[in-house]
Amino acid sequence: MDILLIMIVPVSLLLLGAGFLVVAQVSGFMQSTFFNSRQNFSNMIIQQYMERITLAQGQLYQRKQELEAMSGKLALSNQELGRLNDMKSKFLSMVVHDVRTPLASIRGFSELLMKKKVGEKETAYLKNIVSSTDQLGRLIADLTDLAMIEAGKLKMEKALFEFPDMARDILPGLSINAQKKGVDLVVHDFPDGVLVNGDKFRLSQVFMNLVNNAIKFTPAGKKVEVSFRREGKYVDTLVKDSGIGIHPSETRKIFEKFYQAKYQKDAALRKQGWGLGLSIAQEVVRAHKGDIGAQSPGLGKGSTFWFKIPVGT
Repeated sequence: MDILLIMIVPVSLLLLGAGFLVVAQVSGFMQSTFFNSRQNFSNMIIQQYMERITLAQGQLYQRKQELEAMSGKLALSNQELGRLNDMKSKFLSMVVHDVRTPLASIRGFSELLMKKKVGEKETAYLKNIVSSTDQLGRLIADLTDLAMIEAGKLKMEKALFEFPDMARDILPGLSINAQKKGVDLVVHDFPDGVLVNGDKFRLSQVFMNLVNNAIKFTPAGKKVEVSFRREGKYVDTLVKDSGIGIHPSETRKIFEKFYQAKYQKDAALRKQGWGLGLSIAQEVVRAHKGDIGAQSPGLGKGSTFWFKIPVGT
């Protein structure tokens, strides 16, 4: 009995060990199969990404070639644009130089003839000639400033002066222009003791441009208001008119060179300028480290033009 028991136990152990070996082999086979399957899936994903990267590299190279071609064309265009810009600047300088002298002669001889004893009709003709030469002279002056701006030669001769004095010197002449147009020019009180370190002539030019524009575009019987205010380190000049107003899309465009308001229906008013005054004014104000702009409630509701410059010390 004991001998039989002793023999049965080793046999059981052998069978148990064999079972464990089979289970281990099956488990190892399953793990190996799962690992190989996951590895194949990973390889497939990697291969797909590699294909996409290769495709992207090809597209990137093609875009690079296109970009280089476009850059070459752009460089040629910039060279041509620079050449045309130089030609325009030279043309402006030639026009200004060649027109000023005969224009001055026309005006001078017209004034000389007016002093002679001529008929009323001839006097009226001569006055029209003088008025036309003055208008053309203002246009030539704008072209002169534009040529200087284009050449980078518009210099500011700055000095310390009282800002209200500049306005007081100009307003009498502007009042006459307003009276001729039938426009009421209202000037509010000046701030006292405001010193500005700037170019008095150029700032006068900006002020005259804004007020004359307001008078020009304001119907007879309406008014133009001019006011000044001190705000911190700046002195502001505001010119409010009762004219045609500004379309919201044009409040910035009107300061561009040669820009004419599209909603200005009066062809006669459009022909009185070349759209240079405001762009020149902007250059002058920016040269003084100031700012300029316009506001309007809308077409037919008037507008307010303003500029501000730092107060001098």
